[in-house]
Amino acid sequence: MTEAQPCTFRPPKRRATAVALAFLFGPFGLHKFYLGYFQAAFIMLTCSVVGGIVTLGLGTAIVWVVAIVEGFAYLARSDDDFQRVYVQAAREWF
Repeated sequence: MTEAQPCTFRPPKRRATAVALAFLFGPFGLHKFYLGYFQAAFIMLTCSVVGGIVTLGLGTAIVWVVAIVEGFAYLARSDDDFQRVYVQAAREWF
């Protein structure tokens, strides 16, 4: 099998918007939806909601920590680097 190639053109996304969504609505995966990573977004949303119900909030807390780490990873990059890594190269996880 060959490795899937990232799409060659994706519209630019604002780094500040992705950071804000990760910090404020991270457990719901809104920053992933914004960046176009629907599978990763549904994974975060499911783990947060279902995992939160089953584990009395622990699953949601864990997903929130992951989202905060991703927010800081986005924040640590320059705008050009963010576009190159997370938008054009389609890197889904920090």
